Amino acid sequence: MDLLLLEKTLLGLFAATLLAITVSKLRGKRFKLPPGPIPVPVFGNWLQVGDDLNHRNLTELAKKFGQILLLRMGQRNLVVVSSPNLAKDVLHTQGVEFGSRTRNVNRFGWEDEAGRVVEDVRKNPDAATNGMVLRRRLQLMMYNNMYRIMFDRRFESEEDPLFVKLRALNGERSRLAQSFEYNYGDFIPVLRPFLRGYLKVCQDVKERRLKLFKDYFVDERKKLGSRKSMDSNGKCAMDHILDAQNKGEINEDNVLYIVENINVAGNSIF
Repeated sequence: MDLLLLEKTLLGLFAATLLAITVSKLRGKRFKLPPGPIPVPVFGNWLQVGDDLNHRNLTELAKKFGQILLLRMGQRNLVVVSSPNLAKDVLHTQGVEFGSRTRNVNRFGWEDEAGRVVEDVRKNPDAATNGMVLRRRLQLMMYNNMYRIMFDRRFESEEDPLFVKLRALNGERSRLAQSFEYNYGDFIPVLRPFLRGYLKVCQDVKERRLKLFKDYFVDERKKLGSRKSMDSNGKCAMDHILDAQNKGEINEDNVLYIVENINVAGNSIF
């Protein structure tokens, strides 16, 4: 009986795999989806590509399936573009279709931060001889762009103690978000019950980040009150958020989570 049950189970899995492949092929033809590795039920291409979608792995996939390919990661579809011309078509030529934006009122602050980067590079004696790594300086620029808009404040250098602390907490969050535990729970919801230890660590990091935002940014802005800023209305974003809290439209927890989400969105590039 055990062998019969095993045989039926294997036949069932084989039939399910064939059905998934057939449905995937038909769906791809119907919606004109890009080519890609054949997915398996539930996991999609997860078992084939693993947990490391770095540029080298994506380059190898592009060599096999073309400059635009589709990866099914659990319940999500990812489209990978590996050609400069296609990237230009997606991000520039058809940029309106993928996400149009109105003229940015904060562009003067951005231009100022970019100018400061250029000036710092000019002052660095190695820039014209041995070269220099710009990543950390550009990271500081991105933080300053976001925090000038949000709080009308900036970090003076990469050694600024608050900047170092904030960057470390953001880095810890990014590491957790990119771990295998997070990914299999995010892409395959049925496995989330096995993430209790991981979620406890995430909760601790989140609480420390929210406390930092509250102590150094939200509460500090409350003390300063509304004053002239780079915003066209004379207020930074935090002033508008606090106004909404004072009117009873949102509560203190909402304020912190808004700040948290904007911080994540603004610094996700790094």
